[in-house]
Amino acid sequence: MGYIGLIAHHLLGGLRVTLELTAVGFTGGFALGFLLAVGRTYGGRLSRLLSTAYIELIRGTPMLLQLYIIGFGLPLFIRRYHPSFVMSPLLAASLGMVLNSAAYQAEYIRGAFNSIDYGQIEAALSLGMSKWKIIRHVTFPQAFRIMLPSWTNEMVYLLKYSSLAMLLAVPELMYKASVVASETFLYAQIYLLVAGIYLVFATLIIQAMRRVELRLHIPGVTTIKR
Repeated sequence: MGYIGLIAHHLLGGLRVTLELTAVGFTGGFALGFLLAVGRTYGGRLSRLLSTAYIELIRGTPMLLQLYIIGFGLPLFIRRYHPSFVMSPLLAASLGMVLNSAAYQAEYIRGAFNSIDYGQIEAALSLGMSKWKIIRHVTFPQAFRIMLPSWTNEMVYLLKYSSLAMLLAVPELMYKASVVASETFLYAQIYLLVAGIYLVFATLIIQAMRRVELRLHIPGVTTIKR
């Protein structure tokens, strides 16, 4: 296999893992972040306290530290009680990205919730709608559109910071780039190529989300200009 074939083989495999990490981190982060945002915005005192504590803990500590704790500390702790327990690096990185993204997405969602006129909620309550029905039919459809720009930033953020997973020996793009660079000694060329790959996919995400924003734009609700 020539240099070109070797480079393509490694980088395409790494890119696939990078995109998987990004997708899992974003979707899992949204699911958990939505619950955190609802708990912090509409929940009782305990749910607000727990949601706030989690969000501030995650946002106040580096993602790298969180990955180390999940990838190395958590398995050691569990093996004290279950000696045969093994956590794959990919699972650890995915879990870390989900937990990290959830804290940020929770704040995006909460900010979108708070930007909606409270009079709409009062009107829904006067019609006898439950809290979850109000969230489902009144606040979230508007909040979804409002937070699309923040979601774009989060996707790009996750795409780039999935590279931290290489420190857990996850075979993502940066890990594969370091492997093939050490085999070919084409360090500058390989890393410039990888930079281009990240830039291309970040641009694709931005353009795709821009199209979604334009399609879902509602005058008076979202601020995007056609």
